[in-house]
Amino acid sequence: MKVTSNDKFTTLTAEKDFDYFLDSFANTYNSLATQNMVLDLSEITATETQIHQLKTYAETQTNNQHSFVIVLPVFDADAFEDELTVVPTLTEAEDMIDMDEMTRDLGF
Repeated sequence: MKVTSNDKFTTLTAEKDFDYFLDSFANTYNSLATQNMVLDLSEITATETQIHQLKTYAETQTNNQHSFVIVLPVFDADAFEDELTVVPTLTEAEDMIDMDEMTRDLGF
């Protein structure tokens, strides 16, 4: 798993399979939990069931006033619950974080 950060968010990029990514992410999560996160899964194959395994992390981030966005180039938008923000590109992930921050700043 490759980790890169900028002033808005940290991107965690999957480089192997999903199970390896999830293990690496779980071991790293606590040290990054105070940041907005983008999980870039664009280079691997991930099923809807696997993506749903990230729901607890997404809920925790939201409850702590941080964004949690998953990048998955091909997906069924109706397959994911509201707790999971899934977008097809990194640009859209950044846009979602910007919108989340504006919403939090407005007190919603």
